[in-house]
Amino acid sequence: MINKIDKRLLISLSFIICHLSFSVAQTYSLDQLKQLAIENNYSLRSARTAIQQSQEQKSEAFTNFFPHVSAMGFGFQNNKPLVDCDIELPDALAAIVPQGLIPANISLMKKGIYGSISAVQPVFMGGQIINGNKLAKVGIEASELQMEVSADQVEMTTEEYYWKVVSLKEKLLTLATVHDMLEQLEKDVNNMVRVGAVNRNDLLQVQLRKGEVESAQLEMENGLTTVRQLLAQHVGKPDETIDVTVPDGFAVGHVPTLPIALRQDHQSALAATPQYRLLEKNVESKRLQRAMAVGQNLPSVGVGASYSYNDWFGKNTNAMVFATVSVPISGWWGGSHHIKKQNLALQDAQEQLKDNGQKLVIRMNNA
Repeated sequence: MINKIDKRLLISLSFIICHLSFSVAQTYSLDQLKQLAIENNYSLRSARTAIQQSQEQKSEAFTNFFPHVSAMGFGFQNNKPLVDCDIELPDALAAIVPQGLIPANISLMKKGIYGSISAVQPVFMGGQIINGNKLAKVGIEASELQMEVSADQVEMTTEEYYWKVVSLKEKLLTLATVHDMLEQLEKDVNNMVRVGAVNRNDLLQVQLRKGEVESAQLEMENGLTTVRQLLAQHVGKPDETIDVTVPDGFAVGHVPTLPIALRQDHQSALAATPQYRLLEKNVESKRLQRAMAVGQNLPSVGVGASYSYNDWFGKNTNAMVFATVSVPISGWWGGSHHIKKQNLALQDAQEQLKDNGQKLVIRMNNA
């Protein structure tokens, strides 16, 4: 019986020790948290993937400059020849033509194979290939700008969470000091009540204030736990309990010097912001999409060559060169509406550039 109790006690102690070891918080500095966020944050990983997708799109668009090569082939096997006929010569010809020169029966195409390969080089596609490559390049530039915006946002959010943790920890220290003072005051007032120096209402007032401080402490601790969880998820450590270190030289109540020397004219600085440049790329993208819509309704010209082989009537090969001209006559009706749609999209992008540019200036003024 004692051995069983000892075993249970050891198991319980082992579980408690393991739990405590896993709940120990890993401490990070602000720079370390920023580095973790850059490496692990989802929005930055998504932005990197978007850049790779844009690069692949550009590589795909570049292949349209080269000939389009295609090949095909098929074979067949019939239960009987497709062409099967007997040949009977008139008596006059039969007397003249040597026997065996002309077969008495013709049987063709019971089985056979066919194969061909062709290559077509686009010569003129209404500017679709050139504009498509320009559009892919704009896509890469837009993805890179979005990456820059995401990086700035991730860094700012990391700092907000970091200083929120620091602030809550400092507030908890202040509340702990106040709580200790109230505990001592409670003891003093309690002694004074016993000797009749003060009435019991004074003691109740102290206990009430002490309860309020304890409630505030609980609220602060819950808030600190939540912020630390948000910070851990933000830097890619959702399963880890993390804490922050206060930088050397940090003093509570210290206010840094306002960076007046860094201030610039906001209207002039607008064009340098990645948000505004991203809006400009959107306008450029819509302009290229409109040009491609126009190109889809223009004639397309191509040249090509093909080579084929079949053994239907004996081994036979054929090679040729050709030119193609395609005019989308019936597509002009629907194409005109598509062009109008792209014109409206371009107009909307230009208005969005102006509107959001004004909002960015207002935001900078407010900051």
